[in-house]
Amino acid sequence: MYYPIFIYYNCFGPSDNEIPSLKSYDIEDRILGGDGIFNDDLGTCSVGFWARQQPNQNFIATAGHCHAPRSYYLITWNSTPTALIGRMKNYFKEPIDFGLINIENSDVQPVPSVRNTDSALYKQLFIKDIIPVSSNGAHLCLSGVKSHVICGYVLALNGFTTTERYFRDNIFIASLRSKQGDIGGSIFSYKNLMDVSLNGILTGGLRNFNNNINSIIGVITISSILKQVKNLEVVTAP
Repeated sequence: MYYPIFIYYNCFGPSDNEIPSLKSYDIEDRILGGDGIFNDDLGTCSVGFWARQQPNQNFIATAGHCHAPRSYYLITWNSTPTALIGRMKNYFKEPIDFGLINIENSDVQPVPSVRNTDSALYKQLFIKDIIPVSSNGAHLCLSGVKSHVICGYVLALNGFTTTERYFRDNIFIASLRSKQGDIGGSIFSYKNLMDVSLNGILTGGLRNFNNNINSIIGVITISSILKQVKNLEVVTAP
């Protein structure tokens, strides 16, 4: 005989103290994880996170194969290119797929959050820490300029990708269906309704295989990024 345990939650509306004012974060020159970045030579990719190197050098982190010579512009969700950000001067295409866009416009301000504008209440999710994914089946989500926020599960921890020119390892695989333009976007897991842990950034995806019903993505781990790029810091929310 089974004795089920019922747990009840009170779903009260959040108070003003629980949701920080979004007014200062909704202007177009604020950059959040999952926003878009546009380059005339390349097209659109997505923002992974706000990165910093001392002394006070700030960058937008994304995938390295999003590199192109010209400057990048910010694209918030459902918009067109707006503010100038800067150029990607440092990037890797192997053994990791990672790049840093210099913030050359003083009117642009990165924010240690993930965009979730489609939500009625939690329009930004605060990045509180970075945590490696340690088990298959873990629940995680993507924020990207095309897909917005979607979620799935970890399928494999030790993946790799290869092309005619590049080999990349330290990738984990998840059951998500990304869209073109999401590359570089934030991969995260929820701590609560407002706070998240950053787990990695999107490097690519494979859609509609196995009789057109399955899709997967590859994720660059934060640990492999920090190992490759010395003295790099992921900026988190207090």
